[in-house]
Amino acid sequence: MKRYILTMLMSVAVICSCKSDTLDVKTIIKPTEIIDIISDKQFSKGISLLGLSSSNSAPIDKLYPFDKTNGEPVWKAAQWGSRFNLLGLNPEVKNDSVIYKNEGKKLSFLKVGDEVLVNMEVYGSKEYRAPRKEGDEWPHLLLEQGTNQVKLVNLKTLNYSISAKLMFAENKMGADYNVGMHTAQINLYLLVQNLNKQSAGYGDFFWFGLPLYDYRYRDMAEYAAQDLGKEDATKKFIFAVAANTLFEGSLHDKNWVSINKDIYPQVIAAFNRAKATGYLATTNLADLGISSTNVGWEVPGTFDCGIQFKGLKLTAVANK
Repeated sequence: MKRYILTMLMSVAVICSCKSDTLDVKTIIKPTEIIDIISDKQFSKGISLLGLSSSNSAPIDKLYPFDKTNGEPVWKAAQWGSRFNLLGLNPEVKNDSVIYKNEGKKLSFLKVGDEVLVNMEVYGSKEYRAPRKEGDEWPHLLLEQGTNQVKLVNLKTLNYSISAKLMFAENKMGADYNVGMHTAQINLYLLVQNLNKQSAGYGDFFWFGLPLYDYRYRDMAEYAAQDLGKEDATKKFIFAVAANTLFEGSLHDKNWVSINKDIYPQVIAAFNRAKATGYLATTNLADLGISSTNVGWEVPGTFDCGIQFKGLKLTAVANK
């Protein structure tokens, strides 16, 4: 029960950071077309920096992992609940890595061939003045973007790829540590939404989670619940698959873990489960597309933690 409550609470912050516009879906798909659901995988257009509170999600600055461009960034960096703002920082360049860092967090980028190695660190020992209590905010470091909104019904496969390695995760809480309240975790979430303006359920959605790491558990079990636990909770359905359906081993071992998985059947199963439990009552499969995604740290406890990842892709193959 404690695990259920904490996971439910932590999901709220992800939901606050995944706002997405609902658009008409007009994409015409050729029979053999491969669609990039996640775009600008090399961060070439820069990143819009968001503020410290999810109640105001307007960009406050731009980060440039590589050369500055005049284009509008696809990616956003969210730093909800932090005491330390990345606003106005000049990046440091060290060993070809472009580094944005302050007392509370670090976000860095390194080109490795055709891929970008992303490093994300949160320093809970600096963020927290006292152990977190129930109802308190917690720091986030998330990368998110609105995605290519192709309807799920038009797809044959939906392939998710990433390689990730835990660099460190240090519990700084001592005797104050409460497994039911405190952790550091990193996941990738998809917002699966009704994009059909002619549907009575237009705009309705659920959250689909792909776990990478949780300090408390080597093996993260399947999770399904309603989003509750905070005043601004969406009360929408959240479903996260079991980690062992995505990859072998555990990031706890601090080795590289790679995922290359067709998650389309799991997304459809999650939708059917949502329907069976009373959610999305006026939404059909033909209405659904992926509106946004985010990946990054939520740290509802005094932990210093860091992860690296590369090769993040979400690609689809159209129905013939």
